[in-house]
Amino acid sequence: MTVHQLRVVVEVEDYDAALRFYRDVLGLAEQESFHGDEGARVSILDAGRATLELSNPAQVRMIDRVETDGDPSDRIRLAFEVDDTAATTDTLASAGATVTATPRATPWRSLNARLRAPGDLQVTLFQELETLEERAAHAGFRTEPDAATVVPDLEGELWAATPLSDSPRVAQLLAPEFTGIDEAGRVRDRADVVELRPHGTKKAPDMVDVEGHVIADDVVRVTWTSMSAGQRARRSSLWRRDPEGWRLVHHQATPLT
Repeated sequence: MTVHQLRVVVEVEDYDAALRFYRDVLGLAEQESFHGDEGARVSILDAGRATLELSNPAQVRMIDRVETDGDPSDRIRLAFEVDDTAATTDTLASAGATVTATPRATPWRSLNARLRAPGDLQVTLFQELETLEERAAHAGFRTEPDAATVVPDLEGELWAATPLSDSPRVAQLLAPEFTGIDEAGRVRDRADVVELRPHGTKKAPDMVDVEGHVIADDVVRVTWTSMSAGQRARRSSLWRRDPEGWRLVHHQATPLT
């Protein structure tokens, strides 16, 4: 199985206040927002790259000794990486958060602070004091997964999205300048990407012989064969990594007899 997103779901009594705090003050971009019956409201905020930190009790006790002034960790605590821990702490405190531990440098070379924020969430702010290259030299550091494995998974996620034409995830995965050539040789762009579905079907095709090929540090080509309604096509996709992550730049389909 492949997990594509970590989402933390929080019930908040004062929805508007929490939304202002996390979206407008902390700066988490609003990705989706919905209203429902009987006053139901939900907003999904983009918090950047997600990781899940698993710690045993001894590790938690050690972190609390280093990071706090005696404030024990909740069983679940949110941690946000920021550019400037001190400035962000002051900003969040001015917006209503309670500072339970002022910023301090840790032995693992980050600047950490801890707060109690809306939704009764315990929040750690941390600023990395070393570059990625410096951190990668430490024992236990793991570099990112192999691009030849990650990008084919994104290809599968994109083609499985329904509806293909207006899925927010598809919009994230397509580069602004995306172009595609369908099985009839017609050139497509982002606006009519849905036409790249095999033979105009809405159902995702079966994908076989999927392979990733690293072309350069930030470029991967994915090749595969689509099978749909008894028809086959050989497909090739070019992916590029930019500040938004891996995005599909070009796709071409060639029908197979």
